[in-house]
Amino acid sequence: MAVLHLTADSINRLPYTPSGAGWRIYWHGGKHRLPGFGLRITAAGVRTYVVLYRVRGSSRQRILKLGRVTELTFTEAFEQAQEVRREAARGVDYYAQVKRERAQTLGDVWKHYEQEHLATDNVSAGSRANARALWRLHSERQFKGYALVDLTREEVRRWHNKLAAESRGRKHHHNANRALQNLRAAWNFGVVNGRISRAIDNPFASIKLHPEHPRQTILEPHQFSAFSKAVNGLKDPYARAYMWLLFYTGCRRTELLKLSWVDVAILPKRGKEPREGSITLRHVKGGEPRNVALSAPAIELLEGLPRIEGNAYVFCGAREGTHLDPKDHWERVRKAAGLKELRLHDLRRTFGSWLGASGVSTKLIGTVLGHKTDITSRVYVQLGEAANIKRQLVTAHAALAEQFAKDKPRATVTSIEGARRAASKRGARP
Repeated sequence: MAVLHLTADSINRLPYTPSGAGWRIYWHGGKHRLPGFGLRITAAGVRTYVVLYRVRGSSRQRILKLGRVTELTFTEAFEQAQEVRREAARGVDYYAQVKRERAQTLGDVWKHYEQEHLATDNVSAGSRANARALWRLHSERQFKGYALVDLTREEVRRWHNKLAAESRGRKHHHNANRALQNLRAAWNFGVVNGRISRAIDNPFASIKLHPEHPRQTILEPHQFSAFSKAVNGLKDPYARAYMWLLFYTGCRRTELLKLSWVDVAILPKRGKEPREGSITLRHVKGGEPRNVALSAPAIELLEGLPRIEGNAYVFCGAREGTHLDPKDHWERVRKAAGLKELRLHDLRRTFGSWLGASGVSTKLIGTVLGHKTDITSRVYVQLGEAANIKRQLVTAHAALAEQFAKDKPRATVTSIEGARRAASKRGARP
């Protein structure tokens, strides 16, 4: 056994001496030696850093290849050898850990993420379906069999760029970014739950997202008359009420679809005071139930809906015990109103935009819409709960809609002052 004082300079000068094994190991010696750290040289001249170790409690010694001199610096190899021997002293087999990590693929990580996270009640059905579709369409073929330790950030970056270039239509950047974030989340979930070693860097982290252009379509005031006529022309009373409730509350479409009668609270009329009511959304983005105040038109719509015995949903579907499927009804509305580009979610955007046009602050609008990104807005609304701020806002929105319905179709927006006066007449407080 050759023992020498190995240095960054000497490792490239050491010769290979013939050996029956076909390789020769020079072990690290000298004043600052690290027992078990060495350099292996083969007959072909390949030079590789190695470490000899024995796991505490075991009589078996192992030699682990750390990497070639062209892949690791002397200092990196020295520090890695120290780590291997420290882990061995604690009873941890570094070799077995590396072997396990090399055998683990991104497909294994995704399977764990899907079973332990996506399949739980903490994830909505829509989010679950989107995540699975992103994996199946954009990631599975590329990464399913890829060993975690072999996946590099540069390779992920190339995949992300290629996906953005190949996707068709306006969603090319959107799809590429969502696919990247999907795998980033799966990897992080694996790390948190001990499936992936923290020593392996997440290759999906720190990849810059491609720029996206957010959708800006809303229902314009001059389009409201046609929209109103088209919605009122629907034969299904539940479809009519659903479309109008989306418009009057700004709720997300899937949240409102799953509304049950037990979560509808409408107070009896008290003198000349405007009717008050609210709904509680249980199946919401983020998982936390949200209370939504109702304007007078929204209350009137809900009170006029027939209830079907055995069906807990407010917006009943064609099949027994199911909720409404709005897809075909919405297509009829878009066609009848001549609004082919309008989507159901655009009604939520319209709600916020119209309130903004009436002078309501963005913080209060965010609170009414259930956004969680602005902590300050929540504080403001809590301070103003006694003044029924939420109810004032939805009432102001309903007043705007009533004003637009009376006007002839036109491109100009009703004046803010006029909308405020209309809201005041309907009972909204200044």
